Amino acid sequence: FSVSSVMATWTLAFRARKIARAAGTLERSTRWKTSVQAVLYDGADVETLWPTIRAEEQVDFVNFLLDYVRRLDGDERALVCRLAEPFLPSIVEQLSRREEGRRMRAVQTLGELGLPEYGPEVIAGLDDQSPLVAMVAASTLARTENSVFAGEVLRRLDRFTHWRQDFLAEMLVSMGSDAIPALRAGLASFENSAKVRAIAADALAGLSDGESADVAVQLLGPDVDVEVRAACLRLLRSVGRGEHLPAVRRCLDSESLPVRLNAVRALGSFGEARDLDALDLRAREDPSPWVAIAAARALKESGGTPALEALAGSEHPRAALGLQVISEARSW
Repeated sequence: FSVSSVMATWTLAFRARKIARAAGTLERSTRWKTSVQAVLYDGADVETLWPTIRAEEQVDFVNFLLDYVRRLDGDERALVCRLAEPFLPSIVEQLSRREEGRRMRAVQTLGELGLPEYGPEVIAGLDDQSPLVAMVAASTLARTENSVFAGEVLRRLDRFTHWRQDFLAEMLVSMGSDAIPALRAGLASFENSAKVRAIAADALAGLSDGESADVAVQLLGPDVDVEVRAACLRLLRSVGRGEHLPAVRRCLDSESLPVRLNAVRALGSFGEARDLDALDLRAREDPSPWVAIAAARALKESGGTPALEALAGSEHPRAALGLQVISEARSW
C-alpha cells in the first residue's frame, strides 16, 4: 500500500509538472506570436522585443522563430532573422554538444536564421563526425542559392554518395543558377569521383544549363567511367544540340548497357530524321530488352511511328514491343 501510494503521488506530481510546462509553453508561444506579428505587420521596432526575452528562454525563442520563418519570404523573412540575431550565440554553443540531435538542430537553425554571418559554423557542419549532421548542413546550405556555399557542398559531396543520386542532384538543383559554374567545374574535374561527376551532370540537366553540353560531349569517350558517360548523355538529352549528335551516335555501339540506354533516349529527344533507322535497329536487335524498349519509345518521341507500326505488323520476335509502345500513353 505504501509503495502504491508513493507511485501514485509521483505520477500525479509528474503529470502536474507536465501540465504546467505545457501551459507555460502555450503562454510563451502566444506572447511571442503577438510580439512577432507586431514587428512584422504593425511597424513595431525589432529592438523593443529583444529585452522581453529572458535568458532561459532564448533557445526556445529561436526554435519558435525557426518554425515561423519557414512560412515567410522576402522582407518578412529578413525581419524574423533579425529578431533572432542577439540569441544565435546560444545556438552556436549547441554545436559542441555530444548529442547528435542537438547538433543537427543547431546547424539547421543557424542555416535558416543566421546566414551569411554564421556561414563558417554551418560549413563546419559538413565535416561533422555524424553523417546526418553533415547532410543537414548540406541541404541547408543548398537552399541558400549562394555560389560560395555551393562550392563547399560540392567539395564534400563524396561524403553523401551513399544517398540516392536523384536526391543529391535535386539538392544541388535547389542551389539555383548561381551554382552552375561550380557544377560545371565539378563535372569536368578528373579529381572528383565518378559518382560526384555524375551527380553534377544530373544537377546541370535539372538546371537546363545549355553551356554544360559542351563539357558533357567531351566526356563520352571510352576512357571515361561508364557512370559519368551515362550521366553526360542524360545531360545532353536535356540540353544537347545538333553539333553534339555525332558523339551521341557513337555511343550506340558501346558495350555498356547504361551508355546505350541513355544514348537512344538522347537521340529520341534531339536527334534528326537520319537517326530513326539507328533507333529502329536498336529496338529490333539490341541484346538488352531495356535498350530495345527505350529505343522504341525514342522512335515514337522523334516521329518514327511508321517504323513502330512496321515492327508491330511483322513476325519479328519483338513485334509486341512495337504494338505496346504505339498504344501506351506517355508516362515515362
